[in-house]
Amino acid sequence: MTRSSLADTGRSAPVRPSGLRRPALSIVGAVFVGGCAGGLARYGVTRLWPTPRDGFPWATFVINLSGAFVLAVLLVLITEWLPPTRYVRPLLGTGFCGAWTTFSSVVVSTDQLVAHEHAATGLLYLLGSLAGGLVAAVAGLAVGRLLARGPARFSDGSS
Repeated sequence: MTRSSLADTGRSAPVRPSGLRRPALSIVGAVFVGGCAGGLARYGVTRLWPTPRDGFPWATFVINLSGAFVLAVLLVLITEWLPPTRYVRPLLGTGFCGAWTTFSSVVVSTDQLVAHEHAATGLLYLLGSLAGGLVAAVAGLAVGRLLARGPARFSDGSS
Protein backbone atom coordinates (compact mmCIF):
# COMPACT_ATOMS: atom_id res chain seq x y z
CA MET A 1 0.00 0.00 0.00
CA THR A 2 1.36 3.42 -0.89
CA ARG A 3 1.15 6.46 1.35
CA SER A 4 -1.53 8.04 -0.81
CA SER A 5 -3.72 4.94 -0.68
CA LEU A 6 -3.28 4.82 3.10
CA ALA A 7 -4.47 8.41 3.30
CA ASP A 8 -7.52 7.49 1.24
CA THR A 9 -8.46 4.78 3.75
CA GLY A 10 -8.15 7.08 6.74
CA ARG A 11 -5.28 5.07 8.22
CA SER A 12 -1.85 6.46 8.88
CA ALA A 13 1.33 4.99 7.47
CA PRO A 14 3.47 3.00 9.88
CA VAL A 15 6.26 5.11 11.28
CA ARG A 16 9.61 3.52 12.04
CA PRO A 17 11.14 4.97 15.20
CA SER A 18 14.22 6.96 14.26
CA GLY A 19 16.58 4.90 16.46
CA LEU A 20 15.67 1.53 14.90
CA ARG A 21 17.34 0.17 11.81
CA ARG A 22 16.51 -2.85 9.75
CA PRO A 23 18.92 -5.69 10.47
CA ALA A 24 21.37 -6.51 7.72
CA LEU A 25 20.35 -9.46 5.57
CA SER A 26 23.61 -11.19 6.50
CA ILE A 27 22.69 -11.01 10.20
CA VAL A 28 19.24 -12.43 9.49
CA GLY A 29 20.96 -15.17 7.49
CA ALA A 30 23.27 -15.98 10.42
CA VAL A 31 20.26 -16.28 12.76
CA PHE A 32 18.52 -18.49 10.19
CA VAL A 33 21.49 -20.84 9.76
CA GLY A 34 22.06 -21.07 13.52
CA GLY A 35 18.34 -21.61 14.09
CA CYS A 36 18.22 -24.43 11.55
CA ALA A 37 21.20 -26.13 13.17
CA GLY A 38 19.80 -25.71 16.70
CA GLY A 39 16.36 -26.91 15.70
CA LEU A 40 17.74 -29.96 13.92
CA ALA A 41 19.97 -30.78 16.89
CA ARG A 42 17.03 -30.49 19.27
CA TYR A 43 14.88 -32.65 17.00
CA GLY A 44 17.62 -35.28 16.84
CA VAL A 45 18.00 -35.44 20.62
CA THR A 46 14.27 -35.68 21.24
CA ARG A 47 13.95 -38.44 18.62
CA LEU A 48 16.82 -40.42 20.17
CA TRP A 49 15.57 -39.81 23.72
CA PRO A 50 11.75 -39.84 23.56
CA THR A 51 9.64 -39.02 26.57
CA PRO A 52 7.37 -41.81 27.76
CA ARG A 53 3.68 -40.86 27.65
CA ASP A 54 3.46 -40.03 31.34
CA GLY A 55 7.17 -39.85 32.12
CA PHE A 56 9.50 -37.04 33.03
CA PRO A 57 10.63 -35.19 29.86
CA TRP A 58 14.35 -35.66 30.42
CA ALA A 59 15.41 -34.73 26.89
CA THR A 60 13.72 -31.33 27.00
CA PHE A 61 14.96 -30.77 30.55
CA VAL A 62 18.58 -31.50 29.61
CA ILE A 63 18.34 -29.52 26.36
CA ASN A 64 17.03 -26.41 28.10
CA LEU A 65 19.55 -26.56 30.95
CA SER A 66 22.45 -27.17 28.58
CA GLY A 67 21.24 -24.26 26.45
CA ALA A 68 21.20 -21.90 29.44
CA PHE A 69 24.74 -23.01 30.29
CA VAL A 70 26.08 -22.71 26.72
CA LEU A 71 24.43 -19.33 26.15
CA ALA A 72 25.98 -17.93 29.34
CA VAL A 73 29.45 -19.23 28.41
CA LEU A 74 29.04 -17.90 24.89
CA LEU A 75 27.99 -14.41 26.00
CA VAL A 76 30.96 -14.08 28.35
CA LEU A 77 33.37 -15.24 25.66
CA ILE A 78 31.85 -12.89 23.09
CA THR A 79 32.06 -9.86 25.35
CA GLU A 80 35.32 -10.57 27.19
CA TRP A 81 37.53 -12.73 25.00
CA LEU A 82 36.70 -12.92 21.29
CA PRO A 83 37.55 -10.05 18.98
CA PRO A 84 34.51 -8.03 17.94
CA THR A 85 32.42 -9.82 15.34
CA ARG A 86 28.95 -9.24 14.04
CA TYR A 87 28.07 -12.87 13.31
CA VAL A 88 28.94 -15.04 16.34
CA ARG A 89 26.18 -13.81 18.64
CA PRO A 90 23.39 -13.94 16.03
CA LEU A 91 24.57 -17.32 14.69
CA LEU A 92 25.21 -19.13 17.96
CA GLY A 93 23.34 -17.12 20.59
CA THR A 94 20.13 -16.06 18.92
CA GLY A 95 20.05 -18.71 16.21
CA PHE A 96 21.44 -21.95 17.60
CA CYS A 97 20.72 -21.51 21.32
CA GLY A 98 17.35 -19.91 20.58
CA ALA A 99 16.24 -22.92 18.55
CA TRP A 100 17.97 -25.45 20.81
CA THR A 101 16.06 -24.22 23.86
CA THR A 102 12.44 -23.22 24.17
CA PHE A 103 10.26 -22.41 27.12
CA SER A 104 7.17 -23.48 25.21
CA SER A 105 8.31 -27.10 25.45
CA VAL A 106 8.47 -26.75 29.22
CA VAL A 107 4.92 -25.43 29.31
CA VAL A 108 3.58 -28.11 26.95
CA SER A 109 5.29 -30.93 28.87
CA THR A 110 4.01 -29.56 32.18
CA ASP A 111 0.49 -29.29 30.77
CA GLN A 112 0.61 -32.86 29.47
CA LEU A 113 1.81 -34.20 32.81
CA VAL A 114 -0.95 -32.34 34.67
CA ALA A 115 -3.58 -33.43 32.12
CA HIS A 116 -2.57 -37.07 32.64
CA GLU A 117 -2.94 -36.73 36.40
CA HIS A 118 0.76 -36.35 37.17
CA ALA A 119 0.52 -32.88 38.70
CA ALA A 120 3.35 -33.44 41.18
CA THR A 121 5.72 -34.51 38.40
CA GLY A 122 4.57 -31.57 36.27
CA LEU A 123 5.20 -29.10 39.08
CA LEU A 124 8.58 -30.68 39.83
CA TYR A 125 9.47 -30.45 36.13
CA LEU A 126 8.40 -26.81 35.86
CA LEU A 127 10.17 -25.67 39.01
CA GLY A 128 13.20 -27.82 38.24
CA SER A 129 13.43 -26.28 34.76
CA LEU A 130 13.29 -22.74 36.11
CA ALA A 131 15.69 -23.29 39.01
CA GLY A 132 17.96 -25.54 36.98
CA GLY A 133 18.09 -22.99 34.18
CA LEU A 134 19.20 -20.29 36.60
CA VAL A 135 21.85 -22.54 38.13
CA ALA A 136 23.08 -23.57 34.68
CA ALA A 137 23.31 -19.93 33.57
CA VAL A 138 25.27 -18.94 36.68
CA ALA A 139 27.59 -21.92 36.17
CA GLY A 140 27.99 -20.93 32.52
CA LEU A 141 28.94 -17.39 33.50
CA ALA A 142 31.57 -18.74 35.90
CA VAL A 143 33.00 -21.16 33.33
CA GLY A 144 32.96 -18.46 30.67
CA ARG A 145 34.91 -16.11 32.92
CA LEU A 146 37.48 -18.83 33.65
CA LEU A 147 37.87 -19.52 29.94
CA ALA A 148 38.11 -15.82 29.11
CA ARG A 149 41.00 -15.42 31.57
CA GLY A 150 43.07 -17.88 29.59
CA PRO A 151 45.41 -20.63 30.74
CA ALA A 152 48.06 -18.26 32.13
CA ARG A 153 45.77 -17.14 34.94
CA PHE A 154 44.90 -20.69 36.00
CA SER A 155 48.38 -21.25 37.41
CA ASP A 156 49.37 -20.13 40.90
CA GLY A 157 52.18 -17.95 39.55
CA SER A 158 54.98 -20.09 41.03
CA SER A 159 56.51 -21.25 37.75
